[in-house]
Amino acid sequence: MDTFNYLSVLFSVIMGLALTQILQGLRVLMLERARVTIYWPALIWAALMILLVAQAWWAMFAMRTFSAWNFAMYAVVLLQVVLIYLAAGLVMPDVPAHGPIDMRKNYFDHASWFFSLMALTVAATALKDAVTTGHLNLSWNAFYLDSFFVLAIIAALTKSRWYHAALAPFSAATVAVYTALLSARL
Repeated sequence: MDTFNYLSVLFSVIMGLALTQILQGLRVLMLERARVTIYWPALIWAALMILLVAQAWWAMFAMRTFSAWNFAMYAVVLLQVVLIYLAAGLVMPDVPAHGPIDMRKNYFDHASWFFSLMALTVAATALKDAVTTGHLNLSWNAFYLDSFFVLAIIAALTKSRWYHAALAPFSAATVAVYTALLSARL
């Protein structure tokens, strides 16, 4: 087994758990739909998190060509996947045994943490690129990541309903384009 295959096992487990967090949350909402007050931006972020998990997992495959791994490379990739997992754990509400499930309240209760984790994930992604390649990425990819970082920081700091309502569909469109461009091939 080569180094990447060995290291990628832990990355894959964590990414699989992140995906499980989101899918279980969606499943519970479907099962308990009579008690749920839907907040559509939260559903958009859940779908985006699924896409981001898949995109990050896909992008990790490009690291299979790295022959000289060191602990810094391993640690920064591990940091990125842990941050993704933590964000995935906040995107859907925990469902109490009884009582109503207000997705809007849950969204705003956790928005500061969720968007802070998203901003940290972007920073970890840029750091990962720098550590694994030995230089900062100054392409359109860096511009996108910088823009998303700023939008996530604003979202973490504001409770403005209009900002969050606008950010979700805007992010869905831009993340879809970004993922299509970035992940067209390995």
